[in-house]
Amino acid sequence: MSSFRKRPNPKKPRAKGNYSNVSKKVVDGIQFRSNLEIHCYKALKDAGIPADYEKHKYVLMEGFHYSNIRLEDNGKSGYRDKQTYKVRDITYTPDFVDPNGKWVIECKGFSNERFPLKWKMFMDKLMKAKNPPALFVPRTQKQNLETIQAILELRKLS
Repeated sequence: MSSFRKRPNPKKPRAKGNYSNVSKKVVDGIQFRSNLEIHCYKALKDAGIPADYEKHKYVLMEGFHYSNIRLEDNGKSGYRDKQTYKVRDITYTPDFVDPNGKWVIECKGFSNERFPLKWKMFMDKLMKAKNPPALFVPRTQKQNLETIQAILELRKLS
């Protein structure tokens, strides 16, 4: 009998929401979704920069009820009328937000297919505010450190 494990099929897509780089870990009682977020949190903390982690939820588009016939197939219960169901809000929760609203950090090692559209909607919402914050999307630990330096520079200017 062979003692090796069968390798997963590399052509088979991963289940939705499963990414190989995601490793949920708890640091200082906070559950982070990735090592990049942990690195950013520690860098902010070491620099003495206060930040809220995943505490600010933005509604990018309000939910609504569609008023005409709406037949949809959700794959589970077949093709049926969904007119009575509310179309849910589109929301976005950035990783780190300055408590004073000066900046936002979204750590993004690998983005999913939804991120570019939500990010554009988020930027549009922020641009409609009086003083939009500085935005940072670091993808590496080096870029995390560059982000910290940029935030420290912003603090000097204000």
